[in-house]
Amino acid sequence: MGWSLFRPTGLTHTDALSEGGYTLITPIGGDMTCLLDESGKIVHAWKIPGFQPGYGYLLPGGKLLVRGQPLVQSDADVFTSGGRADILVELDWDGNELWRWEHPAFHHDMVRLPNGNTIVITWEELPEDLASQIKGGLDRDLQKRIFSKQDGYEEQFAFFMKGLGVGGRPRDLHGFLSDAILEIDQQGNTVHTWHAWEHLNPEKDIVCCKEYYHEWSHANSLDINDEGELLISFRELSKVMRITWPEGKVLWEYGDGWISHQHTVTYTPEGNMLAFDNGAHHPTVPRSRVVEVDMKTSKIVWQYYPEHVFSLMSGHIAGAERLRGGNTLICEGQSGRVFEVTPDCDVCWEWISPFVLPFRGVKCSMLFRAHRYFAEGPELSGMNIDPSSYDELNRKWGLS
Repeated sequence: MGWSLFRPTGLTHTDALSEGGYTLITPIGGDMTCLLDESGKIVHAWKIPGFQPGYGYLLPGGKLLVRGQPLVQSDADVFTSGGRADILVELDWDGNELWRWEHPAFHHDMVRLPNGNTIVITWEELPEDLASQIKGGLDRDLQKRIFSKQDGYEEQFAFFMKGLGVGGRPRDLHGFLSDAILEIDQQGNTVHTWHAWEHLNPEKDIVCCKEYYHEWSHANSLDINDEGELLISFRELSKVMRITWPEGKVLWEYGDGWISHQHTVTYTPEGNMLAFDNGAHHPTVPRSRVVEVDMKTSKIVWQYYPEHVFSLMSGHIAGAERLRGGNTLICEGQSGRVFEVTPDCDVCWEWISPFVLPFRGVKCSMLFRAHRYFAEGPELSGMNIDPSSYDELNRKWGLS
């Protein structure tokens, strides 16, 4: 989607086909996570001192599980965070901190389990003998010149990288990286570990030729179903895996050119896979869409792409989730646009972020993801939603 300095922001469209409810967003570069009502106004917000949230979602009882970084990031460059990596915090409805977990390599996503444990993604260094076998990635000589920031490449490097890295980057890992999926208990102890590299094949799982050659898998989303099967999205490989948890047996894989650098891979109520296919490196031209895949047949059974061609585009981040009535909520992450579509792909609600915020040397309106909740659902039932408390904030951002 093209971005205009003069575009309208806030609620730009709604009609009777929308399922309504409340939408949760976390503006990248800001200091709060916000809950919006159907009219696109802020009706609740969470913030804690010294913390810059990057992405969060609601738990039952109005609690917010949110990852983020230290608010002051003067020492951060394009590949690192202001602290060590991301921090995971649980807040109650009033913004009081209930739980905190820190790890030097935590990044991107987390899933809270019914038993109170949490599944998280962490970076880890590959064994050197395996790292030497990984194929693909950007031409090594070109990468070396770009990383050296010499011979005119310093400006080029800054252009490529500014504004990226909303999922947390490690400070203390310098080898070739892959992902470890951890289950941690409420005391922060690791009770299960799954290493992505043990289930990938160097001959088959080849890093995209447009990506820097420094990591293999780059997991960027997690989801789990009632059977305890975990969906994992690997951006660098344009690949999705479904595994048993905690055993870690691979049940299903999807990719093979059908998707490109996807994000936010989730289950639908029917047990299908829904993904935002960013399409950054699709053949010919980049283009984004949302796809639903039947995991029994590996066939696409539904997809959304706009009738006005190329008007949906998010090269990284972004997401989609199936709502209870069959509509789909889509977050076009890079532009900060959140919209709802019907099964017939009609847009029935649209909100565009007014938040233009500084992030790693640039201004942005990015949203990592968005989630929709309903007043009678377990996340909001019994919560005191007082829109009048946020009148001043809504006026400040033109959402009145």
